[in-house]
Amino acid sequence: MCKGSEYYDREKLYEEVWAQPVSKVAKRYGVSNVAIAKTCRKMRIPVPGVGYWNKVVSGQKMKKLALPAFETCPKVQRYFIRSEEIEEKKVERLVPEAFALEDQLIQRESSPGMEIICDPDISLADPYVRNTEKKLNESKKRISSHYGFGRCGSDNNGSFEVSIGPDNIQRALVILQTLCTALAKRGYSIGEKPKKAHEDSQYQSGYPRRETHPICAIVVDTYISFRITETSNRREIEKKNGKNPPSYEKYEYVPSGRLCFEILDDPYGNHARSKWQDGKAIRVEDQLNDIVINMIKVVAITKENKAQAELQRERWRIEEEKRREQEKLKRIDEARIQNLVKETERMISLNHIRAYVEAISAEGKQRLGDAYPGSDFSKWVEWAEDFLVKGDPGSWKLPTFDLPDPHPQY
Repeated sequence: MCKGSEYYDREKLYEEVWAQPVSKVAKRYGVSNVAIAKTCRKMRIPVPGVGYWNKVVSGQKMKKLALPAFETCPKVQRYFIRSEEIEEKKVERLVPEAFALEDQLIQRESSPGMEIICDPDISLADPYVRNTEKKLNESKKRISSHYGFGRCGSDNNGSFEVSIGPDNIQRALVILQTLCTALAKRGYSIGEKPKKAHEDSQYQSGYPRRETHPICAIVVDTYISFRITETSNRREIEKKNGKNPPSYEKYEYVPSGRLCFEILDDPYGNHARSKWQDGKAIRVEDQLNDIVINMIKVVAITKENKAQAELQRERWRIEEEKRREQEKLKRIDEARIQNLVKETERMISLNHIRAYVEAISAEGKQRLGDAYPGSDFSKWVEWAEDFLVKGDPGSWKLPTFDLPDPHPQY
């Protein structure tokens, strides 16, 4: 429920969207990015274009578009959240030092000397880049317009994960080498991603596991997987000699020329961007600074998520221990009830036996008269009375409250 309403101030909103990214402005207003974008369109407020903030971060001086006159500007109502409520929504981090380091490293990225520029003539010096080049060239010999979407790719074994058309191989290699050089300049590195515990098995789903050694960026102490891909366009194959081609050859795939760089270790929470694509005004190689910045963000949120997961596991462990203890107490209580019912039935049975012995003894004495002493029946009565004496409650063991778990589960 909104706490109050007012109208957007056109000049103020104009200054805000040119001072910070729309996502931060929207967060301050308590609305979505789309809501701010729609408001700017309604009020004819120009906003920075794609790649503007990447260039600002890299140290470039950018021009701000002037606010045009708009005499009939409509009033756009907005809803706001009270400042104290905004304070309540601040996230308490489990690993605040990781985010402090993130701010420090991202601030370093804004210095002019850290700008990443792709040189098409760069030497492919990194061994992983050269291995990727070798695998792509080998794959190019087996390329098919029907399978693999017309692209060639590396096998992600001792090389970077790449799936692109043959015309963009050199461009992708330049991007990879430039990124490797930029990471090395920042004190980061490139290396093989370590195996996970479940990957130690030689088999997967009953089949021999294929041994791979994917190459990742190692930022601070976090392995970050990424890949470069290229989209393909599907095109219907024309008839030959008036005949339709076979069903599996009805279409062919042609690489579009548009590259996409994707960080695969994308933590939940939308803290870091994970995908960069070629656009009309900006290409992947023009966004390498933003890619590095978001790799740094991935490091912080990965540490936070790991701490959250450990905290959740500890909560689950405590809850599981409580559940087990409750089940144990329930089993012990059921054992107490069983013992109580058993002893009660024993008492009832004993009383029934005593009543029977008394009744049958009186009946036997009446029937036998003087023949009762020394008779077989008198011996039975003597034995029965002795049995009742031995079974008297005075000889019973007192019940105990503390019992061991009758059926320990773990």
